[in-house]
Amino acid sequence: MEEDSIHTMSRSWSLPPLSSAEMPSEMYQRAQRLSRYPPIMQNTSRTLAVPFKEQRHHRTPSESIANNYSPRAQHLKITHLQGRRTPAHTSATGCSCPLTPDQQLDIMQAEEEQERRSVMEPTDEDLERYMYYISNGVQDHMLAPQPPQHITNILKLLPSVLQREELQDLQAVLLQEVRRDYSFSIRKSIVDYILLDPEERERLVISSVPRSFPWRVIRAPVPWSLSYQEAHGWNTEHLFTINPIMLQLQDLWVNNFSSLRFVRLSDLNSVDLPLLPAEFQELVQSQCQITRDQLINKWLPSCASLFVTYKDVWLPLVPQSDHIAPVKAQEFFSCVAALMSLQLRSLVVASLQELLQFLMLHQSGNDFGESFEELQYTQCPLLLVKLKVEEPTVVFQPSLPQCWELIERSFLHIITSALSLPRVECSLFPELQEKNLTLRSVRPDEPLVLDLLSRAREIFQRNTVGPQRYLDVYKRYSNLLDNSARQEILSFLKEKHSLQALTKRIEAVSSVWKEIAALRVTVPLSLLCLEAVSLHEDLCDRTEHLKLLLITYEVEENRQLNKSICQRYEQIVDTVTSVPANTEELVELSEFLKHTTDVTVHKLCDEVEEATHRLSFLLDYAALSGEDVKLNSRVFHWPLQIVSVCEGSRGKLTTQRDHAEDILLKRIVKLENTLQAIGKEVEAFKKKENMSVEEMKNNVEKLKELSTCLEDAATELECINKEEILLEREQSQFPLLQSLMLSKQPYDQLWNTALSFHSSSDVWMNGPFVHLDAVKISDELGNMWRTMYKLTKTFSEMAGPRRLADSFCVKIDKFKQHLPILTTICNPGIKQRHWEKISAIVGFDVKPEADTSLLNMVELGLSEFTDKLEEIGASASKEYSLEKALEKMKNEWAELRFVFAQYRDTVTHVYTNIQQRNVEQSNAQIADIVELVRGKLSGGARMTLGALTVIDVHARDVVVKLAQDGVSSLNDFQWISQLRYYWEDGDVMLRMITTELKYGYEYLGKLPPTGHHSPD
Repeated sequence: MEEDSIHTMSRSWSLPPLSSAEMPSEMYQRAQRLSRYPPIMQNTSRTLAVPFKEQRHHRTPSESIANNYSPRAQHLKITHLQGRRTPAHTSATGCSCPLTPDQQLDIMQAEEEQERRSVMEPTDEDLERYMYYISNGVQDHMLAPQPPQHITNILKLLPSVLQREELQDLQAVLLQEVRRDYSFSIRKSIVDYILLDPEERERLVISSVPRSFPWRVIRAPVPWSLSYQEAHGWNTEHLFTINPIMLQLQDLWVNNFSSLRFVRLSDLNSVDLPLLPAEFQELVQSQCQITRDQLINKWLPSCASLFVTYKDVWLPLVPQSDHIAPVKAQEFFSCVAALMSLQLRSLVVASLQELLQFLMLHQSGNDFGESFEELQYTQCPLLLVKLKVEEPTVVFQPSLPQCWELIERSFLHIITSALSLPRVECSLFPELQEKNLTLRSVRPDEPLVLDLLSRAREIFQRNTVGPQRYLDVYKRYSNLLDNSARQEILSFLKEKHSLQALTKRIEAVSSVWKEIAALRVTVPLSLLCLEAVSLHEDLCDRTEHLKLLLITYEVEENRQLNKSICQRYEQIVDTVTSVPANTEELVELSEFLKHTTDVTVHKLCDEVEEATHRLSFLLDYAALSGEDVKLNSRVFHWPLQIVSVCEGSRGKLTTQRDHAEDILLKRIVKLENTLQAIGKEVEAFKKKENMSVEEMKNNVEKLKELSTCLEDAATELECINKEEILLEREQSQFPLLQSLMLSKQPYDQLWNTALSFHSSSDVWMNGPFVHLDAVKISDELGNMWRTMYKLTKTFSEMAGPRRLADSFCVKIDKFKQHLPILTTICNPGIKQRHWEKISAIVGFDVKPEADTSLLNMVELGLSEFTDKLEEIGASASKEYSLEKALEKMKNEWAELRFVFAQYRDTVTHVYTNIQQRNVEQSNAQIADIVELVRGKLSGGARMTLGALTVIDVHARDVVVKLAQDGVSSLNDFQWISQLRYYWEDGDVMLRMITTELKYGYEYLGKLPPTGHHSPD
């Protein structure tokens, strides 16, 4: 109250000055401070805060509070408010008609301009006093405390990542800043309100305060209110870009995935450049695949989880009934797909631009001019292109067009990596996965992509000049590339030349090799880097090959001459030291030894002398291998060595002849002992009669061994007789050998036939009969029976073998009883209808399966109906032959072409050559049947073929008669009166005149047919 009372005085009042030695009291200091900054608020009041100006009025607390609503209400009293009515609401502009927003803005701007002109701008002193009262004029206890909910709401907006423990100190600092801002804004609001009173501004010496930012509020109604409401309603129903989930999707992309790239510039710069084309392609593909995997495994699931979290904002759009079309849901998810497609598109575009940006580092090209400088291009190349030889030129590997295709594929691979990504509704609704709903991205044919590719191609084209120009370096080696240098060397070697000429050629080739080896291995040319390692190796190899061609020629020539010398020496040694196998060789060896010592050795010594001169030359220009050194050494040692060899060989010839005679005598004794042992084993077969399977197999194997031994003995006898002739000895005779061969033969027949019948009969009886050949089985059984019958006569004096032969004769006869059944069921022409006839004969169904055996048929009792079964078999054979003949005729007529010609002097045209052709076919068919009849046939088959022969002969005669009478029309009576067979739709049809019948495949019996038939 003391401070308040002090300021009731006029502002012109001032304190008297103090002397310099006098200290101001506390009251003096307070009065001095308040004289400069009068108070703006009362220090004490019954309410929370009261402006200082209220001391001049006598108001109740309610009136004091109410008059602070606005400056206009400062003189109102509660008693004066009784009976007052609130005036009708008018618009802020005073006009009752609706105004457009532009009109309202014009009015508000005019009022703001008027206010700006009427109010002075605050001075620096005004601003200083204004900030003083905001900071110090309003005490803390006068402020309403900040609601705790404010802090709570702020903390709820913080993401979990910002609520970690290590950020708690920063969070406390920021919350303190929030509280200071709240306190400052409340203080400022109080000061601004008090300063609305001009008297207070005067008292507080603040002529003007900073103008606050104008609030411009458009008030309804407006002229287009109805159309706005309609548009607002439509947007509310159909505009989903403002849906909260769209913001979540955008935040998710911006915060987590906007930095993704299919090909990142930093990754390209981090690899060890340059790369081989395959490595660059693999790098791009791997980076694209990694990003695509992130999109599929992280981005799309994250988007789907947002829909699960915020399902309340979109799930009501999905109708609950399947009968209602989900139009709004489709529009909503189309909007979502559009947003996600734009995000995906931004990723693709950014990746394409980064790849282009990487290529733009080389946009200056690589045209280096006349000569290449080592440090002319400092950029790290992208692709490593190898140079290689493709005769007769040097080419790039890969070619420059292939390099561009690789770069172009990299751009396109970025685009394709973003394709076929499923829309988010496919994850939310599994039933939509079959509809192949995918996000849209960048298309390869878009102008944006075409422009990027065009710019990239232009950069690449600029970088193809240098590589093409650098190939000129290798033009001087064209004779190496087109093999003309090699042809020159070969032509030189074909001519006779001196050692000096050969030396000059070798030095010239070595000079070219050194020049190639000194060329650059790698050539950096901005975007591309040429690698010539393999090229230089190839050229050096070609050069080295030429050099080796010259040297090798001389080395090989010397080697061949030396080998020829050594080979002739070795042949002499091999011949004179060989052991002759017979007398003839002993004589020839003696003559050869004499000629060698008298003539051959002297000629070889002259050739060794020439080899000495060649070796002296080669030691100067060639590195001889160890084998060549050894070869030369052998050449020089042979002249002395051959003399001693020849002298030692003479004494061995006599000893070798004596040794050969001793060996011959031992071979004769050994052969005699072998034959005696074989005779004992053959004699043992006289007592063998065991018919077990194992015994039969053992006997057959033993007989095979004996046959082999006898054959070896016969061969040995021939060798012994030949040796005896050469040694001029009497030839040895061994009659026992022929005797043993004759004695063994009956046992071979007996046991081999027995084992063969045992094995075959089991297969014939128990195996599937569909694979059996009845004719072949009949022949084999006849041969086996005849063999066994003869053996019964041969072994008439030997009880054991005789009983075995008799036993198998009985077994073979017993098996022959089943041949009629076997012949019938194994007939290739038997069909289902024949089995039905057989079933009717035997009185029950006979349905053979794939594994049905002859034994199964025998057990069914078919043996009792042999005669009738033979008739069915014969009928099936005849039908089968007829079907085959008709099929053959059909095939032969398939390519037949009819030629028409005028018949005699009439206007009628007839077929030409057709009769001649039919006659030729009939004769050929008859010849085939006659060939069959001459072979081995059963009675029924022979009868059937006889009937077919009669039919074919009659058909031939009819064709000849028709040709002679000039029958040319199908309606001619001579033609239609014939019984004709037609093959139609798998059946045989019979026609004669106007009668037509389906062939019934009836059995005609074994008698020759009497009807006349004509083939069609």
